[in-house]
Amino acid sequence: MTGGLPVRARPPAGADAVRRHSVADEVAGRLRARILDGVLPDGGTLPKQDDLAVEFGVGRTTVRQAFRILETEGLITVRRGNAGGAVVHVPQPADAAHMFGMVMHARQVELADLAGALRQLEPVCAALCAARGDRATEVVPHLRDVHARMAAALDDGLAYLRENRAFHEALVARCGNATMQILLGAVEVLWARQEQAWAGAALADTGRAARETGVRVHGRLIDLIASGDEAEVYRMASRHIAGAQEYPLRDHGARPVRV
Repeated sequence: MTGGLPVRARPPAGADAVRRHSVADEVAGRLRARILDGVLPDGGTLPKQDDLAVEFGVGRTTVRQAFRILETEGLITVRRGNAGGAVVHVPQPADAAHMFGMVMHARQVELADLAGALRQLEPVCAALCAARGDRATEVVPHLRDVHARMAAALDDGLAYLRENRAFHEALVARCGNATMQILLGAVEVLWARQEQAWAGAALADTGRAARETGVRVHGRLIDLIASGDEAEVYRMASRHIAGAQEYPLRDHGARPVRV
C-alpha cells in the first residue's frame, strides 16, 4: 500500500505489544516530520485516525498510541467529542524555554548564572542586528516602534517594564541568525518569567528618571544599529545589560531559576 510501513515478519508470541509500540513510534515519527517540515501547519488538524490507519497500513490502536506519543511531546492536542480531532502545535521558543527551565530548575541553577548567559549572548544579537544589510527595513523600524511604546509608558511602570522586555526580545528576534533566535529566545522567555519575582520591588525602587534613562539608552542603541557600528553596539549593549541586571542580582542572584 502506498505510504504504508514496511511489511515485517510475524514476531514471536508475546511480542505483540512490543511490536505495536515500535510501529507506533514509526507512525509518530512520520507525523512528527510532517509537523516539523511545515506540511501540517500550526493550528491545523491531523487526518482522522481511520484515514491514518489506512494510509500506514496499521490498526487504530497503533494510531492512538502514535497520537499519545505526539501529545506527550506537545506537538498535538487531542480533542474529544463531536468537535474532536488532533490539533497541531508547531514548537515555539516558549516551549524550549519550559524544557530548558525544568532542566535548570532540577540542577538548582541560580539566577546569576542565567543572567551571565544573557550578558554574554544578547550583545552578540545586538551586533548581529547592526551587521544586517537590510537593517534599515527589517530591524530599525521594529526597534523604533517598541522604543516609542516605551517612551509612551514612562508614567506606567508595569507597561514600561513590559515594553522594555519587548525591546530586548526584539533585538534577538531581529538578529538574523535562526540558531541565536531560538537559543537566546528561550533564555529571554525564561528570564522574563523570573522577572515577575522582583518586578514590583523594582518599580518601588526606581522612578521616572530611571525609566527616562532607559529610553535614552535604547534610543542611542537603535541609532548605532542603524549606522552599522557593530563594535560600538556590542560595547553599549554589554554595558546596558550589566547595569540593568544590578538590581535583580543584588537581591535575587542566589535564587534558583524556576519555571
